[in-house]
Amino acid sequence: MEKKKILILSPLDEGIVENLMAMMAGVEFAKSIEYETFRGETPQELVEAVSSADVILGDYTNRKKLSARVIENAKRCVLIQQPSVGYQDIDIEQAAKMGIPVANVAGANSVPVAEHTVMLALACLKKLLTAHDKTKNGQWAQDEMAQYGIFELNGKTVGIVGMGRIGKEVSKRLDPFGVRIIYYDKMRLDENQEKDLGVTYCPLDELVSNADIITLHVPLTDETRKLIDKRRISMMKPNAILINVARGEVVDEDALAEALARGKIGGAALDVFVEEPPSPSSAILNAPNVILTPHIAGATNEARLRIITASLQNIKAALEGSDVVNIVNGIELKKSAEQCSPGTDLIPLRKTCMPQIQFPQNQYGGQPRSTARGCTYHESHMRKNNCGDAIRSGY
Repeated sequence: MEKKKILILSPLDEGIVENLMAMMAGVEFAKSIEYETFRGETPQELVEAVSSADVILGDYTNRKKLSARVIENAKRCVLIQQPSVGYQDIDIEQAAKMGIPVANVAGANSVPVAEHTVMLALACLKKLLTAHDKTKNGQWAQDEMAQYGIFELNGKTVGIVGMGRIGKEVSKRLDPFGVRIIYYDKMRLDENQEKDLGVTYCPLDELVSNADIITLHVPLTDETRKLIDKRRISMMKPNAILINVARGEVVDEDALAEALARGKIGGAALDVFVEEPPSPSSAILNAPNVILTPHIAGATNEARLRIITASLQNIKAALEGSDVVNIVNGIELKKSAEQCSPGTDLIPLRKTCMPQIQFPQNQYGGQPRSTARGCTYHESHMRKNNCGDAIRSGY
């Protein structure tokens, strides 16, 4: 029997993926698969590579893009598995047209991103980098630091934009610090959720105007692109701190750099950028009062293991014709009657319980906020409905 092939777009050697598959699914299953890491450089080479793939393991660096043209040639593919939460570089509508499920690993990095957010907030408030640099350079700036402003997190108003999985984890970690938490989300939480989390809803402009710290946890969509633009930056308090661990394009980066250079806001912390890595000429690299990290908020060792494990579990399920979780484009894997016997091909079909929908532009968190009537919900390790969708409130 011909081996099924996994095409690996992430910078992972074939042997690493095979060993991880063996640890997760057993040596016999791992040996039954052919693994190929894509090492080409051109879109045409990628078009040719996907044509023989049964499963595509996406690129977590977002450098290898699965455009409509590429996906059109993935005629054997039964699953595109993205080993990250974001999937903005996959044409999910084209995949849906071809009946190919696209899945992500929603929730796998919520905790580390929340921890990174709190770390950045404290580092900005305490002027940590300034204190570190001066001390390391032999300057005892104990009195001088007061001139820069060293502040407590206690008593501050924190505005969370996007109260999905990560936003909720951030609110839980901030609660012991004695802060007031306000939030904005296009889908407001119900009263009990707000009470449990200790958060208060307010419109976005009101949040931007009143928060001492604004932290972003939204997907990248047409709606959220430059959500924090020049106008909203101008509405912020003079000492406000802006934290972006979502997607770089959610913020008008040039407007932010200008506001920092002119001292219009207190500071910023960015883990994501419009261009990654940023160009050496990027204004944000030379802006004052800014902390920059290289898109590592969700990339702890523990999270990486969860992400690759969840990805390989989904791949195994797809190749065996079992249920795939965290589907983001409304397609699920079905088996025909003949597929009960070994050796038959898998058939991806559109979900029959869902109405015909305009596939969403949500590039980060999954399916639309509303789903088909009649789908019932339950809690499991990953929240999902009986149509197979990953679901969550708002962003």
